Amino acid sequence: MFNFDSKSSAAADNSANDMGALLSLAAKLSPISELNEANRLTICKSASVINMNRSTDLPANKEHRWFTYLLEGQVDIVNTKDKDEGESINAHSDRSTNPVLQEFGQQLVVKTKTTAQLVRFGRELFDILLNEQQKTATKVHDIRVTDSDNLIFDGIVTAFEERKVSLTCQTDIGKRISTLVNQGTMGIPELSRALASDPALTAHTLHEANKIAGAGDTTQTMRGAITRLGVESANQLAIKIPGDKQWEAANPVIEAHMINYQRRATLTAAICKVFAKSLPHLSDERAHLIGLMADIGELIVLEHANSHPEQFADAATLHASVRNLREFVGMWLLSAWGFNQNFIEAVESARDFYRNHTGDISYADLVTAALLVIESEMPEGENKSIPSVVNLLLPRKLQQAGIDLQNPKQILQQAAAELKALHTLLH
Repeated sequence: MFNFDSKSSAAADNSANDMGALLSLAAKLSPISELNEANRLTICKSASVINMNRSTDLPANKEHRWFTYLLEGQVDIVNTKDKDEGESINAHSDRSTNPVLQEFGQQLVVKTKTTAQLVRFGRELFDILLNEQQKTATKVHDIRVTDSDNLIFDGIVTAFEERKVSLTCQTDIGKRISTLVNQGTMGIPELSRALASDPALTAHTLHEANKIAGAGDTTQTMRGAITRLGVESANQLAIKIPGDKQWEAANPVIEAHMINYQRRATLTAAICKVFAKSLPHLSDERAHLIGLMADIGELIVLEHANSHPEQFADAATLHASVRNLREFVGMWLLSAWGFNQNFIEAVESARDFYRNHTGDISYADLVTAALLVIESEMPEGENKSIPSVVNLLLPRKLQQAGIDLQNPKQILQQAAAELKALHTLLH
């Protein structure tokens, strides 16, 4: 089944076909399937395959460090003290999706009469990955949803289950980047800024980079993603993704909301970048990406609402569904796609305007501040859900760092300069 070199004990050194097959298998194995996509890739990279010859014994007392599964052939679990407690396991059976050994001890031995192939995953690495994953998934969301919300949510759940989650780009950015690439004027600095100009393009690019990251080693900058992917691959993504995933609104209400979302996302990113330049402990490039991704769940909600335009023909209904679903859908996506905790925290906390602000100013704080600025100057709709800065603790903390949220016009002017530089690059 696999051509891994069992002596090297490194699945990561094998062909892409072998890794793809192993990833597909890992999604069916218990408990390995509990890991998200990025973490399954991580554990598969360190997996090893064992080829057992005829009449080979595998002592159970040495197997406690791994989850070991049967890939091919048949093995018998023999209790040397009680012959009646044995068990036979066949490959491709329901039993083979569980570890060969459920317990360990001197009296247990794995035997084979013919040949067999097994795969091992490290238990310690599994525990580390699962613990980190659960840290981002332990918050319980109690939300009252409507029938319209359920239409959207059912579609999103299906997309996640079938691993068909995709995000659409809203502009002709792919054509613009293609032109610049063909002109030979797209170096890494220009490419990184272009890739970070659209939420969907950013999400897909970082996701592809995170797929090849090691345990806990996720990228937080577009330059880091390009370094991992390689300039040529990043160029290809920049052209392919917008071409494959183009947006077409099904009704004017959805189109208007999408325009507002795109404007808010790009402006939030620009403002976060401006703020981070005043804070030495934060990176302005990371701040930009985290700001751009903070409402990524809204993009998913809008795309699935677009499949049911008759249910979202009025702005109030659509706005309510977006408000109910965008936070945990965004957290779900970023967690599944291997994003760093800073991104997930911003999605989770940015609209918790009254939260306590202890410790250093965080990236999530910058997103909160950006949303406050945008709403104060360019409110969306009649129902304002964002409070005044005079009633909050965060503005006072930012004031100490030289960031005055009570002067939003100046902040927007600085953000406009960032957006103008991007516009100049792409036009």
